[in-house]
Amino acid sequence: MVRAFIEARRGHAADEPRLKLGWSNWGFGTEDLAVSAARLEKYGVRYIELHGNLYSEDLGYRPEETLRVLGDHGITVSGICGMVTPQQEFAHNLPHVRARAIEYFRRQATFAKAVGGSYLLFGAGSVGRPTPFDSYETERSAQTMRLVADDFAAAGIRGAVEPIRPEETSVVHTFEQALRLLDLVDHPAIAHINGDLYHMLSGELHIGATILDHGHRMLNLHLADTNRRALGHGLLDLDVVIMALYAIGYQRGDNYCSAEPLGAGGNPYAAMNLPPDSERLDELVRVTAQTFREREEEVLGASDEELCALYQIEAL
Repeated sequence: MVRAFIEARRGHAADEPRLKLGWSNWGFGTEDLAVSAARLEKYGVRYIELHGNLYSEDLGYRPEETLRVLGDHGITVSGICGMVTPQQEFAHNLPHVRARAIEYFRRQATFAKAVGGSYLLFGAGSVGRPTPFDSYETERSAQTMRLVADDFAAAGIRGAVEPIRPEETSVVHTFEQALRLLDLVDHPAIAHINGDLYHMLSGELHIGATILDHGHRMLNLHLADTNRRALGHGLLDLDVVIMALYAIGYQRGDNYCSAEPLGAGGNPYAAMNLPPDSERLDELVRVTAQTFREREEEVLGASDEELCALYQIEAL
């Protein structure tokens, strides 16, 4: 992985773009979007992955207001984080539950287009249902996704499946499983992966190797440390992640790194509908953004010899 990074950066231009750092805001709970946008602006986070909160035609963000609020703070929408629950999911064995998922994601795709987002992510099955119904969940999820794929295509939105650890969901826990699912969907509008460092620590043998092998299918990467807290507050080797991303040219495409430090505990989703702790969130964003940019600068500024010595590999 270090060798791949060193070889790749030899071809980098002097004005090579940096990784696009964003934030997945559903972890901010019920906080007003203007408050969230001001916080992101303050700490130099220029992209936002919006909570897919259009649970009906009458609930959730409104495009014009959303664009106005974000525009006031120089924030651009990267994409939408779709919420897959036991009441609306692609892999469910009850047709009316899958039907709710179809209608929900059609609304999110329309909204994503209206606010300039480029992707819509989702799990293959519900978060909060770790026990499978049967052995056909992958196939059923793919069949249901195919029913909304044309809607994604019409909106110009890229669909991305997120592998999620088995403690939280029953199906698709690794990149390899996500790729199998995408092969079954077999539609260009749902052909990508949303990575998540916290889940990758559980499902992948080596995060850097997984990014090198499959990162070309990834359009967003959720960031959190090993304890699902702010970057820098755990044991994650963030340098490995950054090197792998630059090695595959991730910084050059319409690709994002969206912080999603939800905190330790078995159920981070409970906070989604609760009032936020503004001081805690300020510190969370400050530390994460600062750590990410500091490590990026260190990695890009390190010499080949320094990197080889640090990771104890023979110099190229």
